[in-house]
Amino acid sequence: MIRRLGSFFGLLTILLLAVTSQAGAQSPSLALLEGHEFTAPDHAPFALSPDGTRLTYVARATLFVKDLKTGQPVAVAGPTEARGKANPIFTPDGQAIVYWAQDDSVLERVPVGGGKPVRLGKIEQPIGMSWARDGRLLIGQGDKGIVRMPAGGGATEPVVQVAAGETAIMPQLLPDGDHLLFTLGQGTPRTWSLVVQSLRTGQRSTLGAGTSATFVSGDRLVYVQGTQLVADRLDTAALKLAGQPKALASSIVVTPTTGAAQYTVAANGVLISAPAGNAPVRMALVDLQGKRTVLGDVPDDAQAPRVTLDGKRVAFAAATGGTRSRDIYVADVTDVAHARKVISNATFPVFSPDGQWLAFGSLGTARENGDEVLFMQRADGSGEARVIAKPARAPENWRVGDQGFTFITHRGGANNYDLWAYNPDKKEVEPLVNIDETAQLSGAFSADRRWFAYMSNESGDWQIWVQPYPKTGAKFQATKTGGRSPLWLPDGRLVFEQGGGIATLTMTPGATPTFSTPEAHPISGFIQPLLRRSWDVMPDGRLLMLFREGPKLEVSSALTTR
Repeated sequence: MIRRLGSFFGLLTILLLAVTSQAGAQSPSLALLEGHEFTAPDHAPFALSPDGTRLTYVARATLFVKDLKTGQPVAVAGPTEARGKANPIFTPDGQAIVYWAQDDSVLERVPVGGGKPVRLGKIEQPIGMSWARDGRLLIGQGDKGIVRMPAGGGATEPVVQVAAGETAIMPQLLPDGDHLLFTLGQGTPRTWSLVVQSLRTGQRSTLGAGTSATFVSGDRLVYVQGTQLVADRLDTAALKLAGQPKALASSIVVTPTTGAAQYTVAANGVLISAPAGNAPVRMALVDLQGKRTVLGDVPDDAQAPRVTLDGKRVAFAAATGGTRSRDIYVADVTDVAHARKVISNATFPVFSPDGQWLAFGSLGTARENGDEVLFMQRADGSGEARVIAKPARAPENWRVGDQGFTFITHRGGANNYDLWAYNPDKKEVEPLVNIDETAQLSGAFSADRRWFAYMSNESGDWQIWVQPYPKTGAKFQATKTGGRSPLWLPDGRLVFEQGGGIATLTMTPGATPTFSTPEAHPISGFIQPLLRRSWDVMPDGRLLMLFREGPKLEVSSALTTR
């Protein structure tokens, strides 16, 4: 039931690094696959098995398991692909993985070897989970404190409550079965403290400043000071730190807003951490045989590149300067390294067919009366932005030949999107695909404007659908084995993402169109966020894509520091 990663993913790079542990064994340090940006990095994106032999992580919204000895990476079959997942942890016996399914706000458990996920119960935004000795699951709930859930699932019960302005994350029960170790955040911006609280009496003790602490067998406490990962001794009787912190890693990734640090440590002291700093994002042209032509580096967090009809310019959104807000950049395709910011506090750009305008979505203060708004503005950033549709989340496809365009709306919830179109003849918007409690995205018109392709999860997993335009009420499922983000190639084929790679199929039009079996192409490693397509088609049929080396993870031991 585990799907081995083949040509779509490549092989995981293994660099052996001698590390001394209590067992005297060697542990690998590793680099994850190219394009494997962590999904939901604010929620502890990876974890070690209890025996320290396997790593589970979430990338491209897919659950992976990596055996540290054999180096064979696998994707766990069963959980719905390309749906949000976060905070994976192994069960105490190491035979299953529990993770948070973001789209439904539930915890699910799936066997390591793959299988049908079992729903454990509703939960909100977990930040750190661990197992108590009685098998119950302890879950950090931020401003809702810490809750406990039975191992087999069911209702939660509160075990730690926090005051207004406080947040609690990363819980772990100490060996005495009474004292709960967790991180407490206070104020804005957050200050983080390591605390211990008795479940029996409610008495709370502060150990000191820090975040994301893990108690390892014996008396070892691993935690983060600033961005430095350190180890210290914890006197469990006196409930105080008894030694001098010693650095295990000089700088690791820590999310300031949640306090979650990207490291994991097993009971035997095997420790894996993600050093701070990212490899550059590179933009490249890729043909269907997989040949890349690198165009240059673009700003960190660049997303969703879109090219002009003539293929000479590209627009994309990026967050720079450590902020969460995004801006729109435009560059000549031949000189992407000198992209120029043209519109601030905006995202999801799409060029008009003549390349003179950009349609884009709003962020933050650009919303009007709580509605998401679609704007258009000169592509060089001049002039004022005009409202063209609301409520509207993002533009999708601007048709050639008239001023019709498609866009998505968001009804609320984790995954509830509809597709709409502006009809220039009627001068009004009309629904294209409108199914409540499901998501329809990535709408694209064929060159003759007679067909409309999109992705939908109405059947459970993401699949490619096609319907006539103007719509007749008929719709046809083009894929049976998954598919996302369809576009039409110049030769009329549909190109889309499937299984982390790129595939194409041919549609034979008619009253009931037929579709060929998808053909896989040797293209892998491209960056693909959870929902928004992050690549585009050039006039010559090549794909314009974004690439980045996978996160580098360091392996060491937490038990050798005394």
